[in-house]
Amino acid sequence: MDLMSARSRRQSGQAAVETALIVPMMVFLVLGTIQLGMVHHARLMTEYGAYRAARAGIVNHGDCNIMRKAALSALLPTLAPLAGQGSRVDTLDLAMDVHHSYSRHLFGFAGNTFRSVFYTAGGLPLFRLEVVNPRSSDLAGLFGTYGSHMQGLEIDYDDIRDDRVIEANLLSIRLTYFYEMRIPFANWQLHSFYMGREYLDELRGLQFESKRVGGQAATAYLERRGAERDDDHRALSTLAGRGQYVMPLTATWSMRMQSNLFNNDTYGPARCAVDS
Repeated sequence: MDLMSARSRRQSGQAAVETALIVPMMVFLVLGTIQLGMVHHARLMTEYGAYRAARAGIVNHGDCNIMRKAALSALLPTLAPLAGQGSRVDTLDLAMDVHHSYSRHLFGFAGNTFRSVFYTAGGLPLFRLEVVNPRSSDLAGLFGTYGSHMQGLEIDYDDIRDDRVIEANLLSIRLTYFYEMRIPFANWQLHSFYMGREYLDELRGLQFESKRVGGQAATAYLERRGAERDDDHRALSTLAGRGQYVMPLTATWSMRMQSNLFNNDTYGPARCAVDS
């Protein structure tokens, strides 16, 4: 009887050890799969948002605010609820409510000024829309020397006589969506993998929950190395320290202008144009 009891206790102990080893891995696989699926969905919506922004820009004189609002509309299904607001967008009325809430938050009640900071702890916007063509350094020269009959206020979108104008009328935008991951446990793990993606080879074979690198946990090591990359990554690390795990998703899109580019003093791409 004692022999059977001892064998039963050994088997129970073995089962407990196996469970302790397997359950965390299974939880991570399940939660990680859900979070990866949501990130993939957000990436698709970022691609769609870049398309929507470019499409809005080519028919609205390259107006940055209109392009930003078009991008926001595309990102609606992926957005977290604002404080005191719902986030369902499965009906037109609910989608309009969420869109109005975010529009008021991002653009103010006048709708003309884009709020450059959304994640206040890190100083990041919800998304960043940049015009990469035409470049900001080219705009002044284009408006200043072309189209004297238009008093330097706009550029003909269908003028094919000047190679500079043909190039400038290819509107290219880059949309970076700072997507907040919200699945517990999986969010900080995936965030650390993203932040230190260039240094993962240094940690090959390590168990992340138990091993330390340079006196730090492996995930903390990846976060620290990633934060050294640039200002955006430092901001992402600051947010992670406050429990917000944000991953930037980037998409680009180009379309030929179907309306005249307006002078950057009033409308046009200079509000968000870059030189890169």
